[in-house]
Amino acid sequence: MIRPRPHLQAFTLLELLVVMAILGILAGVLGFNLLGSYRSAQLREAASQLAGDLRQARSDTLKSGQDTQLDVTLNTPAYTVTRGTDTPQTRTLPGGVVATDVRGGNRVKYEAPNGTTDGTGVVWTLRHPGGREIKVKVVGITGKVMIDATN
Repeated sequence: MIRPRPHLQAFTLLELLVVMAILGILAGVLGFNLLGSYRSAQLREAASQLAGDLRQARSDTLKSGQDTQLDVTLNTPAYTVTRGTDTPQTRTLPGGVVATDVRGGNRVKYEAPNGTTDGTGVVWTLRHPGGREIKVKVVGITGKVMIDATN
């Protein structure tokens, strides 16, 4: 007596390859989007750090009664904060972010006793190695600090 073969259910090689190709495309798109989000977060972090140090410089000027200045070095992630007659402190922007463009000078000086600047205002463009940009602005005589993500 001949036994009927059980009917085996399986995927063909072609079906498996198609599913793997679709999964690869989805993983690539997701990875690209995550990388872009990560770069944006690094850039925002760098801009927040610089803006925070500028705000702290103004606050220190008001508290101590001594001038405070912040100098940005172009095309590097480094900048220097000098409070009164203290030794300058060099800081580094995170994520490889550099200041690529300066309008109004590379120095902001908050003058005692009221924490104002010389009135010209400054705009620094921070750039991530991935190409994204953000601007940090110091407004006129008041020294107010703003972060502007528009190009």
